[in-house]
Amino acid sequence: MSDPHMPAVIDFSAVFSEAYASHETPAGLVETLMPDVSKTSWLLISSNSLVGAIESTTLTMVLERAIPHGVAIALDVAWQPESWGLEPGSKPTPEVLRRFHPLAQEATLIHCTQDEADEFFSSDDPLAIHGSLSQRPGVAITDIDGSVRWCIGGRMGTMETRMHTDQESFFSALIESFAENPELLGNAGEGPGTDAVADPDGLTDALLSAASK
Repeated sequence: MSDPHMPAVIDFSAVFSEAYASHETPAGLVETLMPDVSKTSWLLISSNSLVGAIESTTLTMVLERAIPHGVAIALDVAWQPESWGLEPGSKPTPEVLRRFHPLAQEATLIHCTQDEADEFFSSDDPLAIHGSLSQRPGVAITDIDGSVRWCIGGRMGTMETRMHTDQESFFSALIESFAENPELLGNAGEGPGTDAVADPDGLTDALLSAASK
């Protein structure tokens, strides 16, 4: 259950970095993070949360405890090959994909670019990505031309936007919209594999608002 005094969205990497200054073991970090994580609506994570062994283990343990509390998982692929010791522009290795796929299976909402969609999900079709994952997450794919293709709340669409923000800020703003209006996800609170139909005008407004932040 979310706490009205807590942020609607907690960025896992940010709170992990802060907590790591005082704790160096996954168990200690989890105990520090969970009081806040369990009271928020959304936990934002990315593929880069899996780079370090301690952060990756801590994330796994946090998810095991946060998801039963009803915390929704927002996954921004945000691929940064240099963080993994790879050359700029490198595709994810089989080992990266092996670590990533369990994370994707837990997501309620996923954002990626067209290239990331191809590299991490072997498809740039939002519906195909949505259908391939057990939680049937909402999927938003942003293209280099500023357009957004999405499969969210039982609806699909494409919109041309003049994106005034970067990819990370777009996704953060979109999560905030869903935190304020969870019915826009359609399947929020109804369990995995369900696809209630969300309000199309509300979805459009949320996407356009996120792109203009």
